[in-house]
Amino acid sequence: MPTVYGQMLVNRNDINQTNALFKTGQAIDHPEIELLATILSLAPPDPIVVDVGANIGTYTLRLAAVAGPRGRVHCFEPQRILCNMIAGSTVLNGLTNVICHTMAVGAREGALEVPQFDYHRPLNFGSIEFGPEQREPLDQPRGHDPLLREFVPVTTLDRFGFTRLDLMKIDAEGMEDDVLTGATETIKRCRPVLYVEFQKSDYVALKTRLQGLGYTLYPVQMNFLGVPAELSQRFSVRGIAPVS
Repeated sequence: MPTVYGQMLVNRNDINQTNALFKTGQAIDHPEIELLATILSLAPPDPIVVDVGANIGTYTLRLAAVAGPRGRVHCFEPQRILCNMIAGSTVLNGLTNVICHTMAVGAREGALEVPQFDYHRPLNFGSIEFGPEQREPLDQPRGHDPLLREFVPVTTLDRFGFTRLDLMKIDAEGMEDDVLTGATETIKRCRPVLYVEFQKSDYVALKTRLQGLGYTLYPVQMNFLGVPAELSQRFSVRGIAPVS
């Protein structure tokens, strides 16, 4: 379907993002996407972006447009069906600066079992949680068919050895702390702007961890916008009081 982010492959059964895109042409969290696009536009030329928990790719496509052909957007989405759609959307839009990883991101390398849900039936597919159980109630029960078991690799961001990283968005449905654990050296080395969801995480623990890494935090919907102290002279966040 046509959207403000370009042509996108979507699942017509998704009751969250697809529903919003169909009605308005914009993602349900479009203002947040535009906030990150504005921040990325202030980075030096050819920026590097990591999108953890990319869903169907609305952030990825928008940030890829800002990054330009010599920039890079690494998107990580452990649901194979969704990651395939992102890859298709990048082709439809002629984007050569997006690298799609069908992987989960965590504290250490390994593998996770992919939760079983039916992509031919209505569901908010972006709220699927990887782990022993689904804590957020969904419109489908989680399946347990042994013949349909599927595993996805788990990687760490530190494994990639980024020497530059300008922006990192993390929406991992409760696994945000694990993602940060596996990205500690990258964050210390590259000092990216962070955008981390806290809805399903321990708010206080996540806040304390990010502040301990030298970030000023601003609450944006269900996320922490984290600005490293050394970037505070480049831009300021107006209209939002920092988290104390």
